[in-house]
Amino acid sequence: MRVLAVAVAYNPDTELLTRVLQSVAAQVQGIVVVDNGSANAVKVRDVASSTGSQVIHNEQNLGIARAQNQGVAMARSQGYSHVLLLDQDTVLAPGVVADLSNNLTAIEKEHGCIGAIGPAYYELNSQRQTRAYRARGLRLSRLSLAERDHPLESDFIIASGSLIPLSVLETVGGFKEDLFIDLVDVEWCFRARTAGYRCFLSPSATVDHRLGTGTTRLGSRQIAVHAPIRNYYWVRNALWLARQPSTPPAWRLYFISRSLGFLVAYTTLADNRISRLQLICRGMWDSVNNRLGHLGQKSV
Repeated sequence: MRVLAVAVAYNPDTELLTRVLQSVAAQVQGIVVVDNGSANAVKVRDVASSTGSQVIHNEQNLGIARAQNQGVAMARSQGYSHVLLLDQDTVLAPGVVADLSNNLTAIEKEHGCIGAIGPAYYELNSQRQTRAYRARGLRLSRLSLAERDHPLESDFIIASGSLIPLSVLETVGGFKEDLFIDLVDVEWCFRARTAGYRCFLSPSATVDHRLGTGTTRLGSRQIAVHAPIRNYYWVRNALWLARQPSTPPAWRLYFISRSLGFLVAYTTLADNRISRLQLICRGMWDSVNNRLGHLGQKSV
């Protein structure tokens, strides 16, 4: 197994990016940093050089899906067999890639078609470990990974930290670029499942990851607080996903109810409330009209 780590960066904290790359360098056969038009691109290149990483530099932000596809294309052209996707703030513990690789091989022998395997990441803002998600009919179950010692199937896994065979990407296809950002990994996992592939989480692979800049509470749940523009992309993409044939019914209900929850929570509990309201409403409108892609500098 030859693994290329694909780390996507956009205006990163370069000290943290250094930690990310250093944490993975000894665990894979190569690293590429895809810089999505960062204002500190020179520093990003310096960090990449100091860790022996290759760099793909985009003059502007092309979105996470396009950047991931660029990394996948490089892995394919350079003879790698797998990609390990990373965000700019995902720090791996020692042995994570070996854990994912060994578990992927074992599960493939037991279950056959495996799309991807990811770690049980620890989310730093909410101070919680990720859970597995399973849809059955109209019910969506959340399964704890605590005290489990074997990988657990999940309807989706987040991209960061996920190990994916290039052969699967050949069959399923790459990441949907006109989603731009948010739910790109979910859409891919649903599409992979439709093609007969299953995704798993390994409870013994530990990763620190940060979602957003903080959290706010919606009823009994905590939701991540991102920049206002991310509310637009999440709601737009969620409502688009709710209409796709590969999306299970329970997830369709989840995306609709969660979008309405975002409309309430982010416009009453978060900062920049008017801007968030405008962006969420724009996201709903664009989703209904199938307007995907980069929002760009259009007025909202």
